[in-house]
Amino acid sequence: MKFDEKKNRRVTYSDIAQALGISKMTVSYSLRNDPRISEATRLRVQKKAAEMNYQPDPMLSALSAYRHESQTKGTKAALAWINFNKHPEQLREQKVFQLYWEGAGDAARTLGFNLEEFRWKELPLHRMHSIFKARGIRGIALAPTPQNEAPTPAELQAFPWKDYAVVRFGQSLPSLKTNFISSAQVSNTIMAFERIREKGYRRIGFAGEYSRRHLFSAGYLWAQQALPRSRRLTPLFFSEEDANQQQHMLADWMKQQKPDAVICGTRHLLQSLEKTGYRIPADLGLASMSKYDNPINAGIDQNPEEIGRTAIHALVSQLNENTFGIPTTQKEILVEGRWVDGSMLPTRK
Repeated sequence: MKFDEKKNRRVTYSDIAQALGISKMTVSYSLRNDPRISEATRLRVQKKAAEMNYQPDPMLSALSAYRHESQTKGTKAALAWINFNKHPEQLREQKVFQLYWEGAGDAARTLGFNLEEFRWKELPLHRMHSIFKARGIRGIALAPTPQNEAPTPAELQAFPWKDYAVVRFGQSLPSLKTNFISSAQVSNTIMAFERIREKGYRRIGFAGEYSRRHLFSAGYLWAQQALPRSRRLTPLFFSEEDANQQQHMLADWMKQQKPDAVICGTRHLLQSLEKTGYRIPADLGLASMSKYDNPINAGIDQNPEEIGRTAIHALVSQLNENTFGIPTTQKEILVEGRWVDGSMLPTRK
């Protein structure tokens, strides 16, 4: 906390208000980036506060946030969960995304909000905006969205995001540079690699779909640096163009790399391996990067409920700080997963 050197006391809202000839309330709102104050006034107040070496009292800031949260709980305000999927009912048929929803809903209730789903297929964005304004909804969580089902960048940019606090799940909707919450894919893959080594496997491979939204392979490549070069395996990547060639690619890769365990970055790998003639786990141990919606029972639990809870806590924090719109600097919050043993990856002596 800095002090006014001349007066040997803290610089207050009243000092800034007197210097600018405005009310103390206007200063308070401006320093909290409240949209009720014009941008020009906010910038003028913030500039003067910096010139006067003003810094907020952390105890008063905590009290203000507590009062805001208490008032919000009393009104049971809503938060919006926007589902952009073309078949919106299918989103939560996937267990991992259902757990996102459950964790998010639990956190919202704890913080005094209702979490409500809005479906883009049924309600265009401009209609959502009208409803949100009428109902005082200021916080939006953007549900996971397949890349080929997302609105176009132009459609997204037409929405007035500046009026809302926004978070998104994972790296979907990449044209919207909002803060996002995701599983810690790199560290989760390193964890999986180390657990598999502890179980006695020595040639650990990775096979999965290549996507800029998935960083499992980055964790795998980093984990391999702890091994001698002779035991580092080349990962196998599939793309959409390889759909008709995956079985052949997998068979060739298995013969070349000769893994005794594989970290699976795609849910279809078990079926493909069995078609190729491999017996699991007699011939090969398998671990998945997501235990949900996947027949492979060993690997990483990405902790989806905690991802949902974390997203809502981040969203409400933005509301309490009056942080609206697309941020200048995008922030990532990564949630660590946990290892789960399974019969498809028994310990080898």
